[in-house]
Amino acid sequence: MKIYLVGGAIRNKILGLPVKDRDWVVVGSNTKFFIKNKYKQVGKKFPVFLHPHTHEEYALARTEKKNGFGYKGFKVNYSSDITLKEDLYRRDITINAIAKDKNGKYFDPFNGLKDIKKCILKHISSSFSDDPLRVFRVARFAALLFHLGFSIYKDTLCLMSSDYIKNEIKYLEKERIWQETEKAFRTKNPNIYFKVLFKCNLIEIIFPEIYCLLNLNKKLYFLNKKYFFRQNIFKSLSYISKFTNKVDIKISFFIQMFFLNIYFCIPNNSKFLFFDFFLKYINNFFVRINVPNKIKNLSIIFVKNINFLINIHNKSSKEIVLLFKKINAWRNPDIVEKLSILIDFYIDFLNIFYKNFFNNDISSGKYLKNVFKISRSISFKSINKNIKNGIEIQKKINKLKELAIDNWRYFLNKKIYKNKL
Repeated sequence: MKIYLVGGAIRNKILGLPVKDRDWVVVGSNTKFFIKNKYKQVGKKFPVFLHPHTHEEYALARTEKKNGFGYKGFKVNYSSDITLKEDLYRRDITINAIAKDKNGKYFDPFNGLKDIKKCILKHISSSFSDDPLRVFRVARFAALLFHLGFSIYKDTLCLMSSDYIKNEIKYLEKERIWQETEKAFRTKNPNIYFKVLFKCNLIEIIFPEIYCLLNLNKKLYFLNKKYFFRQNIFKSLSYISKFTNKVDIKISFFIQMFFLNIYFCIPNNSKFLFFDFFLKYINNFFVRINVPNKIKNLSIIFVKNINFLINIHNKSSKEIVLLFKKINAWRNPDIVEKLSILIDFYIDFLNIFYKNFFNNDISSGKYLKNVFKISRSISFKSINKNIKNGIEIQKKINKLKELAIDNWRYFLNKKIYKNKL
């Protein structure tokens, strides 16, 4: 029996990236070894075990033979005579098919080390097409390693673009699509993930709602279609990814930029109708690939209230308090923090194209956080204990919140005026 470190831990170590998980493959053994040594079995389709102390994953060497549809349509063989090379052969790309023994010696039958040096993402064999999930993984690795100069091998791109893959993708579970997409959003360049899928002509199949929104450029007037798609949309996702790694903020920003670019290119008499149309498609997108409600709700709240947030300096205190009530900020204060980040990123991004078009003495995001902090300081304790009616209590609290915001605004404007003198 021999045990080898495999996959991502080796790749990341060589590239100088953080090693989060270490996976091991066991050659020449069977399940009795793991049971005897008190490993915990977690794999259902094939045996994967957790080490009793390190909790790292150990799997028996195995082969996979296609016998159905999708990424589940495989017959697995994990007998003790499976070799290390056979196990590595079933993997997706060469840089993930490197093993290392306990003495630090590499086993690299498919030249993964060479491809790391060449910064190439390359499939191991034509059986790459058998698992449609690999398309998402390669697109994600292209995003993850883009800053290191990695690109996808031309023949691998051809396989990813094949009709066979397009048919296989239809059998993928929506949870798996979301998992890979979420991982892509956690990278420094999630825009590359979508660019790869777009280049492989897979957006229409994988994300039909996004394809529909992009396809509107055939019906609307744009000065330059490529500029609309590649520069505004992808550039905005690249921009925000430089400043935050939060998936919900990145997705909300991405969705809002779709709305912005299309909204300002449609006739005024159709803008209201487009708003409902857009929300419907985006909601369908979130539901279809099983995006968590926390992310979905932030995106929709941001789209619905973007104009209010931009102009929050000019909104009445009463309108601001009503906004906090509408977005349930009292019970979920994190929503205000995230909206403040989003609105400031949004305005900063627009100012790249429209120099200082939005130019306030205090940013909209900071303004939002300040008025929320002030209004939140008003509670049940602030009102007369003799008031018993629930509706009257709420009216009184809201009125006190409005007064508190009015007072803060008065002193803020006075301070700003004084500084300008």
